[in-house]
Amino acid sequence: MGWLRACALVLVVASPWVAGVARADAGAAALLPFQGPQSAKVRQNVQTGLRRADVEVVPLKQVSAVAKKTKGYAKQAARLDASVLVRAKVRRAEGRWVADTEVRNAKGQRVKKLKTSSSSVGRLSSRLVAQLLKTGLLPSAGAAAAAAPPKAAPEPPEPAKQPNQPRVVVRSFQGTQGAKVRSAAVRGLRDEQIELYPNGDFVEKARSLGVSLQSEGGHVAPATALAVSALFEGDVLREQGVWSAYVRLVEGRSSTVIRQRYYEADTLGGLTKSLEARVGPDFRKDLGKLEVMKPGAVVVAPTASVARAPKKEADEKKAKARPSKKKRPAAVDLLAEFRLVRRTFGYNDDVFGQLRNYTLNAGPGVGLRFQYFPGAHFTSGVGAQFGIDFEWERLFAIDSTRADGSTFPTSSQQFLVGLRWRYPTGRWEPFVVLDYGVHSFEFGVSGPPIPGQDNTAGVPGVRYELVRIGGGFRVALGKKETYIIGGNLALRAVFNVGGIGTNTWFPEAKANGLDTGLFVGFALPLGFEIRLGLDFRRYWFKLNPVPPNAPYVAGGALDRYLVGTLGFAWRR
Repeated sequence: MGWLRACALVLVVASPWVAGVARADAGAAALLPFQGPQSAKVRQNVQTGLRRADVEVVPLKQVSAVAKKTKGYAKQAARLDASVLVRAKVRRAEGRWVADTEVRNAKGQRVKKLKTSSSSVGRLSSRLVAQLLKTGLLPSAGAAAAAAPPKAAPEPPEPAKQPNQPRVVVRSFQGTQGAKVRSAAVRGLRDEQIELYPNGDFVEKARSLGVSLQSEGGHVAPATALAVSALFEGDVLREQGVWSAYVRLVEGRSSTVIRQRYYEADTLGGLTKSLEARVGPDFRKDLGKLEVMKPGAVVVAPTASVARAPKKEADEKKAKARPSKKKRPAAVDLLAEFRLVRRTFGYNDDVFGQLRNYTLNAGPGVGLRFQYFPGAHFTSGVGAQFGIDFEWERLFAIDSTRADGSTFPTSSQQFLVGLRWRYPTGRWEPFVVLDYGVHSFEFGVSGPPIPGQDNTAGVPGVRYELVRIGGGFRVALGKKETYIIGGNLALRAVFNVGGIGTNTWFPEAKANGLDTGLFVGFALPLGFEIRLGLDFRRYWFKLNPVPPNAPYVAGGALDRYLVGTLGFAWRR
């Protein structure tokens, strides 16, 4: 009898502990707050799906309140009377929704880690419910899984977003900020009629097959196994302040490059925007020609046996697609020239026949032209198109001869300085200029003054102070842009005419002018060029003689210059 009393006492003392154990084992499942975009919606959908599968779930509001006030998974499980804790992080990658899920026991220990993905939030939630039920960790999960309605049953993996769409992988881009540029390419391809297959899954498949994606043709085996029709590859560069991306589409079951494109911008943001907007239309025709593949048997062969375009050929294609530096706006254009100048000066309506005309058949000289665009060192955008314009010309020391044989030292010089703006479009480069300039042609005396002898040339000197405004173009011709043609036309607004406007000649003289030119050039290596040109300048006068004691009387005058040039230029 004493023995029976002792057993009864032990049972009475242990009964609360046993009840507690039974309660913990039969505790509910608690869905801790999910993280990421659309996480609240996924959490609500998962709770609904678990309840339909007869899983006891703690109300979400109660879980959220406890999780906010209580730290530590074990304490949270105890407060919620839960045997299972579930938490997930939702994210969007490459056009698909992904959930990284953890399942923890009543002690807070992680007992399962799941990864789920689908094309929509609703399907992601259904798949997550199915995976949780499969673990057997949820209360009554075994019975619920066996008796669950079709909605809660696991869905077969999606072979593709659309069965009739080719599967394409966007591989990791190489180079500076390659991940950001690749993300822009993925965004730009989402609306195309293709299935974007996750690159991470593609990499995992390659690892499982024991092949290296870095080797030549390394992508062929996983592409064959996963029915991938094609892959996008890319290289990102930043040179001389310019961001550029070289993107190519490669066949999945060979290494043949289907199409390649080049994109560039002044900033990283500009490059990503350009790529996102253009990559879809640029490759649309080629994507439309891709076949929908079926998974094939994989034979991992030595990389040497995989068909691949020779590296040299690929490098040549890459070089052709990438613009060379000479196609970018030049920062400097420096030209040194030898010049031959012909001048003719004559009067109109010389009433008394007292005025002398003047002709210089060929005056040798030199010239220098310089254009500098400082912004072109840092950008190829608008800032690279504004520059400095400078020109200088001087004739060698020459003498002019009068009809009686007297000679007079003659000098001529011109300089222009101002601003230039250009708008390069491919081979063409139109421009406009605004310059201030001085152009002079003056005569000395034949010797010391002698009574009764005229020691002057009898032709007035000129010194035109002017503002020049005009425009022109430059265009490169030939397959390799070996030949260059350029031209210009400008108006010269003259506000001072020099010696001809003094009291000795025509104090009320007014003038204006224009100039035009044409040149042809031949490009040499390293930015050097040979140029042959012809320039023409013309000034016209209204002499306005002042009566009644005007020293000379004439209606007007023309001053013309024809300049032939041969120069050596450097343009970079």
